[in-house]
Amino acid sequence: MTSVQSVLAAFAIILIDLLGRAGLDKVLALSGGPTMVAFWAQLQSVLELVGAVAMAGVLQGLTVLIAQINEASDERNLLRDALKLGLGTSLVMAMIVALAAPELADWLTQKKIDAGLFLLAACAGCIAVIPATLNAYWLGKHQQQKMLVLALFTSAALLLVAAAAWLGLTLSGLMWVQSLALACIGIAVGYYLFKLSRTHHHHLGNSEYFRKLVKFVPVGLAIGILSPVSMLLVRGTLSGTLSWSDVGILQALWRSTEWVTATAAGVLSLVFLPRFSSVYGSDKFTNEMGRAAAMVLIPAAILLLVIFFNQRAILATLYDARFVVSDETAALIMLGSWIRIASWVFLFGLFAAHRTLLIVTGEILSLPLFALLLWIFADGMTLERTALLYCASYLAYLGFNACALLLNMKNR
Repeated sequence: MTSVQSVLAAFAIILIDLLGRAGLDKVLALSGGPTMVAFWAQLQSVLELVGAVAMAGVLQGLTVLIAQINEASDERNLLRDALKLGLGTSLVMAMIVALAAPELADWLTQKKIDAGLFLLAACAGCIAVIPATLNAYWLGKHQQQKMLVLALFTSAALLLVAAAAWLGLTLSGLMWVQSLALACIGIAVGYYLFKLSRTHHHHLGNSEYFRKLVKFVPVGLAIGILSPVSMLLVRGTLSGTLSWSDVGILQALWRSTEWVTATAAGVLSLVFLPRFSSVYGSDKFTNEMGRAAAMVLIPAAILLLVIFFNQRAILATLYDARFVVSDETAALIMLGSWIRIASWVFLFGLFAAHRTLLIVTGEILSLPLFALLLWIFADGMTLERTALLYCASYLAYLGFNACALLLNMKNR
């Protein structure tokens, strides 16, 4: 199972990502204020839209299946198939974004972001799939120490973007820096993947495992499309009912909670997903679920309370004094974030159980439901109402995931 060294490596990976994002956001806030933070977040959602169709589906499936097989030849074939499927689905999504870029720029940013930057973000999303594939493969083999080395390598992209922002580059310049950095990383990792997955003799592969991998494609399409698109719609809707400055401030509040939510997601993904996958179908699965809930939800509640009681100082530190929200808004966002983490415990259990259809169905009740509620209750929108709707959306998502997994375990 997972060693102490692997757990420590997992926490280091999470910390590297959080520090990189926080550092970049700080520089963006100082150089361009809340509006720059909001615009950068919109473009990163496009990048995630393209990359997440593979990362949230095919690559999650790769981790689950690698954890459940022992044949080296099957592992190599799965790795090749996952890379092909992942890049293929991301490329299709990138082409869709490219065709719709002018409309997206008009609809989601009121033409404040050039359409060409949406295309650049889509290309960067495709490239990001390559290192993510290697990450997913190593995760399935419980090799978090190797993942840590890769995390240090890929963090160079965020560092370069932050340096470029500090030097005063425009939004367009920042996107070019990010894309070129990711391209260099993708070439290096792609060469390593080629060496890792090649065989010295002809092997037909295991079609059964391939079919299982393909089953995760709809999950990636659902989560990978619905979540980033929903966030694009959320920011676009709020920019009309509130302002881009308010959107940037709300984005900053979400970012402050990511120190907890991203850590929880990282622990569930990097530590417990391979463990869930290894023991699913046995009595140990329930014990692992309980252990995951205790290890993640209790510390998350404590840390979110700490953020709430210090939210003004935290926002001023991570961004600057212009980023201020009411206590009611902060409290509801913290509660919604905790409910979101609780829903993920059951979500990763569904991944281990290969219940892809349930995962796809439940995804509608998370960010897509939040975006819909913002549209329905748009009149008189405030940050407090936004936070309340965020909380309500994830309460529905938690209820669905919990019922889905518990019923599946009962009927197994």
